[in-house]
Formats: sequence, structure tokens, C-alpha cells
Amino acid sequence: MVSRRVVSWFVLGVVAAGVELALLRVLVELVEWPLPIATAVAAEALILAKFAIADRWVFGHPRPALDRLVRYHGACLGALVVYWLTINGLAEFLGLPYVLAFVLGTAASFAWSLVTNFLWVWVPKAAR
Repeated sequence: MVSRRVVSWFVLGVVAAGVELALLRVLVELVEWPLPIATAVAAEALILAKFAIADRWVFGHPRPALDRLVRYHGACLGALVVYWLTINGLAEFLGLPYVLAFVLGTAASFAWSLVTNFLWVWVPKAAR
């Protein structure tokens, strides 16, 4: 059975993706920032927001902690690397269609995030 934490974490991720896209559209279309800057700002804003919400709502911590935030940033960076390597490796080196590589890269990134969030970022110090 899937735990409430996993479902909450997944819902937060889906909602955050929509919010990030909306923020990106505002930064690119209304503020007219260059796409590389807008994507970096939108991604970082959502990383910080997702951390704060997940830390409290999903994992029940009364207040955020710097060590968890640093681990969360590491997990997010790892997810990006997994996604990038998977999609490019499958499409460029193995010849898979990029759409299929995207789906598989997204799945690999999701799996990385699930494992690192639940087994590293928010694991109590005693369990690490």
C-alpha cells in the first residue's frame, strides 16, 4: 500500500510543476527575461518552495533545517543529472526516439527523487 507521505509528495511535485510553468511564463512573456535566466530563477524558487512545503506537510517537521535543505538541493541536482544522462544517452547513443527517451528520463529522475527524498533527505539523523 502506498503511504500518505508518498501520495502527498507526489501531489506536491505535480502541483509544483504547474506552478513552475506558470512562473516561467510570467518571467519569459511578461518580464521578458532571457529563457536561461528565467528557467534558473523559476526552478530555484520552486525548489525552495517545494522543500518548505514537503518539510512541513509531507514529513511533519515543525521548521526547516539547513542540513535538510542542502541535502534536498543535492537530491534535486542528482535528479537533473539522472534525467539529462538518461534522455541524452538513450536518444543520442542508443538511437531511441527522443520522446521515448524523455519519458524514460523523467521516470528515472522520478525514481531518483523518490529514493533520495525518502531515504536520504528526510531520514532522521539516527537512521542515517
